[in-house]
Amino acid sequence: MTSGRGEQIEPRSDGHSPRLSEDLRRVLRTELLKGPCTVTEIARRFSMHHRTLSRHLAREGVSFQQVADEMRFAIACDLLTNTDMALDQISIMLRFSEPSAFTRAFRRWSGRAPSAWRASHARGRNRPPRRTVPRPR
Repeated sequence: MTSGRGEQIEPRSDGHSPRLSEDLRRVLRTELLKGPCTVTEIARRFSMHHRTLSRHLAREGVSFQQVADEMRFAIACDLLTNTDMALDQISIMLRFSEPSAFTRAFRRWSGRAPSAWRASHARGRNRPPRRTVPRPR
């Protein structure tokens, strides 16, 4: 198999056969930020037909779209937690047609709006602790 950069994806060295969905997650983690990722384009990177990729993933109980959405959600959570990027910028990075489409997808994945999720996960992120300074009388 090949990675997203055209190089061969080597089987894991722990003696277990690699699960295609794990390799797909690793590839999608970077490829989703580079450009559009269709099942056909990604299957080509794995040197297989898109139907073969889909068949192998189905044996693992997942679909390409499920894995792609899982990785988009993981990237979105990372960006919401660790950056101050605006939601519209995140939606563009993740190739959503518009910010409202990103918001709907994020709500479907997490049950919460991205802004609410960010607020609950942003504790301590690059913010100095608030100090109270006594005022002179």
